[in-house]
Amino acid sequence: MALAYHGLDLTRFPPPPPARPPRDGTGGPVSILSVGRLVEKKGTDRLLQALALLPPGLDWRLTHIGGGDLARPMAALAERLGIAGRVVWAGARTQPEVIAAMRAADIFALPVRVAADGDRDGLPNVLMEAASQALPILATPAAAIPEFLRDGVEATLAPDDPPAFAAALAALIADPARRARQAEAALARLRADFGAAAGLDLIAARLRALA
Repeated sequence: MALAYHGLDLTRFPPPPPARPPRDGTGGPVSILSVGRLVEKKGTDRLLQALALLPPGLDWRLTHIGGGDLARPMAALAERLGIAGRVVWAGARTQPEVIAAMRAADIFALPVRVAADGDRDGLPNVLMEAASQALPILATPAAAIPEFLRDGVEATLAPDDPPAFAAALAALIADPARRARQAEAALARLRADFGAAAGLDLIAARLRALA
């Protein structure tokens, strides 16, 4: 059996930016980006809790893009955790604005999980979009994410647990070379197997075989 993934139309995205500066949180802030609706399954609360556990001397900033029912509770949580001054709630943005934010960021973080009511993601498109811009990815091994990103190869996958996610994030911040290697591997994986053309080619080959 072969799976034809819905894939990403790579013709709609610019090529990735030049190599990112090797920021490690010591000589200026590392820019962390998360994109997704503010709903339980996206795990924004876990991300905020993980950020609050990072070493006090580590310099970072989080930009979150996306609206949702949990906007006020998440802002309040950031306040309670003492990190509100490092978090920008950008709200909903157009796709060109999202891509521009991806090109400017150092790390993409998305700790998705299964919500209490069973709601869950499949393979979030934003992960493929981040890969298209060679943006290093930290995520959870939830849903279909491991089918696209392997831990330690194309991304860093950490458990749905704030201390574990914080440890993985701290390690990733401290190692720009590792981030760059994983980002390049994710871009190559996207182009080879998760672009829209790859899925259409597979479907066409199967149809020819049946003809």
